[in-house]
This record gives sequence, structure tokens and C-alpha cells, in this order.
Amino acid sequence: MAGNTVQTNEFPSVGTWAAGPQPPSFTGEAILALTQEVRSPAHVVLDPHRGRVGVSLSGKMLRPDQVNGKPTYPLLAVLPPLYPEWLGDRSFCEVHNTRFPYVTGAMANGIATTQLVIAMARAEMLGFFGAAGLSLDRVSRAVDELVRELGHDVSWGSNLIHSPNEPELEASVVDLYLRRGVRRVSASAYMGLTPAVVRYAVSGLQVDPAGHILRSNHLFAKISRAEVARAFLSPAPSEILERLLSRGEITQAEAELAKRVPVAEDIITEADSGGHTDNRPLTALLPVILQLRDQLAAEHGYSRPIRVGAAGGLGTPAAIAGAFSMGAAFVLTGSVNQAAVESGLSEEGRHMLAVASIADVTMAAAADMFELGVKLQVLKRGTMFGVRANRLYELYNKYDSLESIPEAEMARLEKEVLRIPIAEVWENTRDFW
Repeated sequence: MAGNTVQTNEFPSVGTWAAGPQPPSFTGEAILALTQEVRSPAHVVLDPHRGRVGVSLSGKMLRPDQVNGKPTYPLLAVLPPLYPEWLGDRSFCEVHNTRFPYVTGAMANGIATTQLVIAMARAEMLGFFGAAGLSLDRVSRAVDELVRELGHDVSWGSNLIHSPNEPELEASVVDLYLRRGVRRVSASAYMGLTPAVVRYAVSGLQVDPAGHILRSNHLFAKISRAEVARAFLSPAPSEILERLLSRGEITQAEAELAKRVPVAEDIITEADSGGHTDNRPLTALLPVILQLRDQLAAEHGYSRPIRVGAAGGLGTPAAIAGAFSMGAAFVLTGSVNQAAVESGLSEEGRHMLAVASIADVTMAAAADMFELGVKLQVLKRGTMFGVRANRLYELYNKYDSLESIPEAEMARLEKEVLRIPIAEVWENTRDFW
């Protein structure tokens, strides 16, 4: 009703308001400008002479004996300030030692650079290094830099990606994180639990003198399906704990405590995004995961809070506000961070993203899970990557081997998709691995 003409007796007054240095605003444009001042309390007042509802950010409430000829307005309501620190679940900031419940995701191949993680930590937020797709040595050097620059008193993390074809690499990354004291890890692309991810989650579990379970390592599980969320929201399976115990990778005490806590206490609900996802809309997916969290927490009698955050398509302030209004404990941004000066994306890539529109994307076969048919959302405008990747996957499904591809088809593959001879691609692949 702000700015509109109303009957002066339409709304009951809760007091008398005296304006400060700035008079109340009664026009729609002026009131809209005031809504940006979220850190200031807003006072909804009535202009008794013109019957208009307005907003004031300065002034004070008066008692009847204090008016003394001052211009006053009937006070209709007071809106308290809203601080960004108050959004989401306060336990997120308390547990992770941050000021804001805001996370930057681990964009693969080091696009989420150490510089981005450092900048987030110094801004009292949380960032994850994009370790996926990098060699163990490269990840080790990144961890060394983060420890040197940030230490362990501020929060930062690194990525652990599910590697179904390379379980040894996944296990080696976890071993590296445990040895170097990486206390926060973002687990992505998991379709189920593996010994490596469980080992990270349960290592360091202990009980304080009051009997409360304490976690040394905090696992952020990025999920887009309820069945995967259920696995991370449940205690670690006994068979995996027994395997880790038999290898001497966890202690008996850790194995016992692991039965009383979920594998992950921070769930990243990933809606339609540029990562490994199922193209689920956030408005449909987040409520399902929140309900599942409540159900499993009650079923297992957890005593520690479990936070469900939101990710995917969060590229604007309005989208972030929408995620928090739906009940997200924290938010995680990914693709939008590629435009940051600290990101590892090339200048050309940043320009391509800057001019892209909402429809300039397509789904393409994922490089790291190509054989499983997993797809990613990629940029379509200005690149043929999506078309070429999907064509390559069609040939992979159609023929048993490279040798069985007809000569004419192979010629088109080299010319239109790979752009180089197949023999050179093979040598490059061998060199990479």
C-alpha cells in the first residue's frame, strides 16, 4: 500500500513518529530506493493529511508529551534491519568460522584457483579449490600454498571428485588431505559412497568431556538426487567401516562414533547447473532434500545440526535471496565465479560468458565420466564443443572400438570433431595419463 492513498483509519497506529533529518518517502520510486538499505530499520508511517503510506529510515517514536509542535506521523509498523550475516542457518557460520553463509564451488581443473579460495577466506567466506582433473602433485602444491597463505585458523577447502575409473587416485587425494590437515572437502559427482570419501569423513571423530561428538573433518556432499543424499545423510555403512578398520585407515573409536553421525553434515543441493547434475529445478529439489534431512535426523537421533545448502543457477542477488527464502542453510555459487578476476578461466572464456544469455547453453558428454553417459551443461554460443562431444559419444556407443569405425566415418571424426588425426589424439591421451 506504500505510496497509495488510503483511509486514515484503515490501519491502526502503533505510535507517533517524528521524522529525522530526512523526511519519510511516499513515492514508489523513493520507497524502492530505501529497500536497498537493508542494514537500517524501516518505519512504515502514514501521512494523515494526504492519506499516503510511506517509509522512513530516520527519526524516533515519541510519547504524547514529547510532540511539542514537531511534525509527526502515525506509525504503522517497524521493519527491523536484515543483515547478510543473518541469512541461512547460523550454525553454518559458527561451525565453519565464517561471517557469511556463502560458498564458492570447486570449479574443476583449477578454475576455482587458490587465489579465489584465499580471497574468499579473507572476506570471511568459504571457498573450495578446484582439484578435480588435476594431478596429485598439482593438488599437493595447491594445498601447500593454501596452508602457507591461510593456515588452519580460517576456513578453506578443496575438492574431492568421485573417480570410478581411478579409485587409487581418489584414495591418494584423501590421503593427501588427511596428512596436510585439509579440514573441509567438497565431494562431487558421487553416485554412492566409496571407502575414500568415508575415510575422510570419519577420520578424527572424537568425544569431548561432556560426551559430545566432535568432527575434525567437514565433508560437503554435493548431490542432485534424493538417493545419493540419503547415503550421505546416513551413518557410514558397516561394511565400509570394517574394510577401513581392517586396513588400519581408521581407529576402532572412529568406527564406533561413525555409527552415530551422518557421513556429511553439510549437503549441497545442486539444481540445474554447470556441473554434474540432473537438471532438477531448485524449487522442486531443495524441499525434498530438506524433508529427507528431517526424516533421517529423527530416525537416527542425531544430536548435531545438519545443514542443507543450495546451488545451481544462483547467478544473481534475486536468485540468492530466493534460495534463502526456501530454507537453504547456505548458498554455493559456481559458474558465475568464472568471471571473477581470481578465477583460472582464460580472458576469452570470461568474455564468452559475459555475453552469453540464458538460452546459450546445451548439454554435452562429460569428459571425466564419458563412458557412463554423464552429461554437463556447457556454453553453446561461440563454440562447437557440445556438438562435437555428443557426436563422439554417439560413435562410442555405436562401435565396439576405434578400429571398427568405417573409414569415411573416421575421416569425418578427425576433420569435424577431433580436428587432428586420431593417432595424435591417442598419443596426447597417453601423455596426459
